[in-house]
Amino acid sequence: MGKKSIFNVGVKALVLMMGALFGCAGSASAQIATDSLMMPTGKLDWIDPIHATPVSSHYVLYPTPSRGDWTLGSCLVYIPKSYDENPEKRFPVIYYLHGGTGNQREASWMIERIDKAINSGEMEPVIVVSPQALPIGWYVNANTADEKVTSGPVHDVIINDLIPYVDTHYRTVSAPEGRGIEGFSMGGRGALMLAFAHPDLFGAVSSVAGAVVNWDEEPLQRSLECTFGDIASPLAKAYFEAWHPLSFACRNAAEIKRREMAVRMFVGDQDRLFEENGHHITHRFHAYLDTLGIQHTLEISPGANHNPSEIFAEGVRKYDTSFWNNHLRSSE
Repeated sequence: MGKKSIFNVGVKALVLMMGALFGCAGSASAQIATDSLMMPTGKLDWIDPIHATPVSSHYVLYPTPSRGDWTLGSCLVYIPKSYDENPEKRFPVIYYLHGGTGNQREASWMIERIDKAINSGEMEPVIVVSPQALPIGWYVNANTADEKVTSGPVHDVIINDLIPYVDTHYRTVSAPEGRGIEGFSMGGRGALMLAFAHPDLFGAVSSVAGAVVNWDEEPLQRSLECTFGDIASPLAKAYFEAWHPLSFACRNAAEIKRREMAVRMFVGDQDRLFEENGHHITHRFHAYLDTLGIQHTLEISPGANHNPSEIFAEGVRKYDTSFWNNHLRSSE
């Protein structure tokens, strides 16, 4: 990298820092290259310091009383063009959960597809909300009694803080039939867990390469320790299992079926979550749901690895927006 490139990176970093400090989101976004959507976030950030946004989206700060007084979290909110054109209409919301070591901007791949589908008339308009949920927090309330844990109450922030904030600040359909959730990898697991834990809140859930692993199948042990506790402790493992989406599927199977929650899962056949050393991780979870009688679909993308762009690559699989059309509704 030459001196000019290094200088440009330094200028962009300074602009980002100034925007984060002084709230100049519009000014910063105008000056930062579009690849800022791909810039990393710190390990303990509840607020994404990067203000870049995908198409038709804006950067939002919201209060997180579950973490304590005067605390804030950030999220991206996608608003369809028809939102301002129909002031009496209420819109369904899809929550998108990022993967491990990710950030709220990870939703850009999904937002871009949804925006294109809405503008072409293929999909009914929806709001999309993508929270910054700690780069590694597993979407649970962390086992903070363990001194090795650095995560926090991610579950409570999303359920008790973010969703009520969105429902009071935007014209939403604040009922299960107006609320869906999707996520990738750690976020795919989180989406399944939150939907199965709260069938009274979510009417549809979509998991893209969801990390529905067992304790000993997670290759990055530190990613377990920072949320669940010392990896040598049987209590940490028990805590992990208590928050596994399968635990909530078992506990709430009758209600999930009664409400006819829509459930879909995707995985690429080159992903370790498809098969690794004889462990058919996603298929195993699929079989568990079958045993519980929970209706769902599992779609395998040939040649795709652990990446939404490969799973939904042109000529491999189209991102099917009819799933949301069929299971979420607007209201006039």
